Amino acid sequence: MIDSAKYTESGSIVAIIDGIGMVIPDDMENRHRQMLAEWEGVIEPYTPPPVDLVAHAADKRWQKEVGGIEVAGIPVATDDRSKAMIIGARLAADADPAWSTMWVGADGAVYPIDAVAIVAISDAVQAHVNACFTLYAGVKAEIDNGDIASVEQIDAAFG
Repeated sequence: MIDSAKYTESGSIVAIIDGIGMVIPDDMENRHRQMLAEWEGVIEPYTPPPVDLVAHAADKRWQKEVGGIEVAGIPVATDDRSKAMIIGARLAADADPAWSTMWVGADGAVYPIDAVAIVAISDAVQAHVNACFTLYAGVKAEIDNGDIASVEQIDAAFG
């Protein structure tokens, strides 16, 4: 028999069951909480904490930023390592207009590119990153002023 139970700040439950104290950890799917709440009616059903909308928007921005783009038919990875490689190739192309290489696209295929192509790719990646941060700034402003109040609205904004 559950004598008493309460939630801790970490999401666990501290319960007295048949006079014995127990800590029931947060199992991430709330099975223990639901069991205690429903079987014994001792504690209120678990209500998840509100979502941090700004953190969710920041994560969506990051996902969009590293999600890749296509430039002149070449799928281009935009993760941090790829962006560093693109910068290096751009520097080499700026130093030598005859620069060329074989570039592995985000799809795993190999593409011959030259100085003109890497300049276009680096410019497109920079524009993509800028657009992601600009979009985030707008979404954050709408969260701050109350025009965006749900995860669904944030997801829609980031498409």
